[in-house]
Amino acid sequence: MRDSEVITATAQEGWILERHPHGRLVFVSAAGQRHDAVDLLRAFPITDPTGPVAVVAGDGAELAWIAALSAVPPALRSMLEAELAEREFLPVIERIEAVSDGEPAEWTVVTDRGRQRFKVAAADDITSDASGGAFVTDTFGVRYRIPSLAALDSRSRRLFEKMF
Repeated sequence: MRDSEVITATAQEGWILERHPHGRLVFVSAAGQRHDAVDLLRAFPITDPTGPVAVVAGDGAELAWIAALSAVPPALRSMLEAELAEREFLPVIERIEAVSDGEPAEWTVVTDRGRQRFKVAAADDITSDASGGAFVTDTFGVRYRIPSLAALDSRSRRLFEKMF
């Protein structure tokens, strides 16, 4: 996208979503009301990533509900998917190299985005999911995903279990 280019996509309901060069989204209702700096929120980001998405104003008010990404026009879907991918920073832990003793515990891991070091305040910041994976939230609120604990190498599993 060029510095001055605004990308626009229209929904079947008549509302418009604009992506401005500064990176923010603008929602224009079918009646012409503008809402600057809106956010997109998936209803079920892990269990149904192609499912419902809400367009939300800065004050938290829902402006539009998209029942399924597959149901919107291709140009809008492309914009929504790109925006969601950019906003949903969720590194995947591939290997755990070290976990220090005590709280907060310092973790050294290898993710799909490279090697990371972070601190985990307590065991409560680690949650399991129904598919056999887990989420680890660091002291800054960044969430890391482990898709399958069983798929981790034995040393990584041992270090993960150390937290409990």
